Formats: sequence, structure tokens, C-alpha cells
Amino acid sequence: MAVPLDQQFKIEKKGIIEERIPVLHLSGMDQHYFVTYVPLPIDIEDGAAIEQWIERMTFICDDLTWLLQQNHTKFWCEVAFNKDFHSMLDSYLRYATRPQRTISLDNYSSISNSKELEEKVSRLMFMCILRLSTHKESSENFFTPQGFGHVIYDNYIFDIPRLFDICSLYAVNNKELLSKMIGNIFKQQEGYTKDLKEAIKSIKDVITKRIKIFHTQTGPKKLNTITKTSSMEEIIDLLNYILDLSCTINRFLFVYPQGRIIFFDEDFHSTLIQLFETFLRIYERAQQSNEISDHIETFEEAKYETITLFNDLLASCCIDPLLINENKSENVESIINILSLLITEKRFLAAYEDYFSLCQIIDIVHQTTELLDDQQIKFYTDVVKQAIEIHGTPSCKRKLTPEKTSVSDFAEIIFIS
Repeated sequence: MAVPLDQQFKIEKKGIIEERIPVLHLSGMDQHYFVTYVPLPIDIEDGAAIEQWIERMTFICDDLTWLLQQNHTKFWCEVAFNKDFHSMLDSYLRYATRPQRTISLDNYSSISNSKELEEKVSRLMFMCILRLSTHKESSENFFTPQGFGHVIYDNYIFDIPRLFDICSLYAVNNKELLSKMIGNIFKQQEGYTKDLKEAIKSIKDVITKRIKIFHTQTGPKKLNTITKTSSMEEIIDLLNYILDLSCTINRFLFVYPQGRIIFFDEDFHSTLIQLFETFLRIYERAQQSNEISDHIETFEEAKYETITLFNDLLASCCIDPLLINENKSENVESIINILSLLITEKRFLAAYEDYFSLCQIIDIVHQTTELLDDQQIKFYTDVVKQAIEIHGTPSCKRKLTPEKTSVSDFAEIIFIS
């Protein structure tokens, strides 16, 4: 009968002393050298840099092919203890081009085999990640679930930043496989749930620090002082940060929807509102500069991803439970708290109305629970109208005469799976 790898031991002699050590041990490592990843050079006219990049990508393909060809024990000894492997993995997850930052196809088309090399590395890396997340390869090669959880956690095979990056890179085209992978990782090691909570807190701290430069001690800086004290580079950097952050979390929750309630319980939605409201204030002023005009597409994508993320958290954690009669008073209280915040963040509210309808959600809450009275409904509806009138886009302002919505229309309103 086959023995799980985490329960296998071997005898190793050190002089006259015999030592019983696990089979999964650094002594089983080949110390293979893995080359780190670098993205395609920006200057495609630099022949030497392009040649070096092609050579490096070829080495990475060879390294990953070699690794995937190793047997179960050799593979795990290498990935658990080889620091070069971890450096290579981290470099790829950090620098590989995200879907929201796609390199121009012209760059690839002008360099022979470059796109094929990039795709091959991506495919081999995904196969490696898939193997890393599998605790049972066959009836002969496997871990116990508990042992697997310890191996991937104690040897830092996965951590929350890596899981975020993996989802950012692969979620769109590999949802089903990635859902099983991420789900198995969280299932076999409960420590990742705790780490996710800590990661969310860290992200919130980073957001607070990033938007602090656009605030005074008494509140947001006046619009006419923002671009004087903040360089356009800082503004564009914040925009790219918002895009990457919202895309990454959206992709993560796309494959691991169980994470939504964790983000919600950590009050991430409130931080998200404050972050994007701050940026929208800056953007209003920056639009007067031609420098920001080159980044309109990035802004629109960041806006869509941010609002979609917020709506996903609102719908899945507050609205969906109402429709199945779960914790009605608690969820309505959460919705009221969110509405109270949106009253003061009207730019964000107007941006939300570009894609969704808060008035219709309020109406659904009223129809479903009757926990909002007519006075509350009118107050919140008036706030939404005011936000649209002041900050809404032309297409959004056409919504100022809302239609009644029934509960059966709910799925069409919030557009979540």
C-alpha cells in the first residue's frame, strides 16, 4: 500500500551516525538553477536587450519543462527547498503582463517567436502551479490532506500575494481549474483564511497612506490645490494602483467567491469607496490638463473594475441573503450603513449609477423586508438624484426618471453570477 509523501522517511548516514529524516527533505533537492523572469523590453529597437530576453525566456521554458518532468518526490523537494525556484516564481507572478496592462501586439509581431515564447512560459507556469496545488497526483503519489496543508504553508509554496497574482494572471481563461485549485488550498490549510484577513487589513493600510497625500488634517484638499501640490505622476500612479488592485481582487473573488464575505466583514467596501472618491476628486481637476487625456481608457477601466467590485460585495453579502430570508435586520443595517457613507461620497455614488442602480436596490430591500419606511426611501432616493445631477455622466443623467423594479428583476440589476 502506497505511503503518503509527508509520512515517508529515509535513513541518512553522517559518518557513523544514522539519522532518520523525511523523504521530503532539502537533501533530495538537485539545486537546479532557475532563471528569473523579466517582461518584454519596452524598447523593441534595442537588439541586444531583445536577444537577452529571448534567451532568458528560452531558459525559463527549459527550467519549467525539466521541473514538470521530475517524479513526485523530486518535484516537491525542488519546489519546497530551492530558493531559486521561489525567486523565479515570484518574478513571474510580479512582472508578467496582466490582462489590464496588455503589451501592444505590435511589440510582439515585430519580434520573431516572442509571443509564442510568452505564451509557452505562461502555459508551463500554470501547469506548475496546478501541480503545486494538487495533493493527490495518483494512487501512488500523494500527500495526506493535513500533510499537504503543512507543506504548502510552512514552505511558503503559496501565500496570499501569490494567490492574488495567480488569479490576476489566469482567472479569465481558467476559471474552473483555478476555482478548484484555490478552493483546495484554502480547504487543506485553514491558515490561509487568517492570512487573507491580515492581507486585507494591510491593503487597507496601504490605501489609507496613498490617499493621505491628497488630504489635509481637516479633510480632502480643495480641488484648486490638488494639482499644485500633487504631481501628475502621483495621480497617474494612483490610477494604475486602483486599476491593478480592483482587477486583482475581482479575479480572486471570481474564482474564490467564498472570499467575498471575508472582504466585507473587514469593511473593505468602505475603504474602496473612500479610495475611489478621493481619486474622482483629483480626476475632476486633472481633466483640465492634457496630460491626463492619454489615460482616459485606463480611468474608464479602473472605474468599471472598482464599481463592479463594490457591487459584488454589496450584492453577495447584503442583497442576496435578503432574497433567501437570511438575517434580514442585520443585512438591512449593513445596507443603511453603506448608504450613510455614500451620502457623503457623491462622486462615487454617481459613478456607481453609471453601471447599476442604487434606487432599484433600495426598492427591492423595501419590497423584500419592509424595513425601510417611505421617508427613508425618499431621503436616499433624493441623495442619489442629487449625486447624479452634480457628478453624473450624460448617460447617467438619463436615469433621473427611474422605473419601478420588482424583485424578479433583481438579477438584471446587479449583474452578478
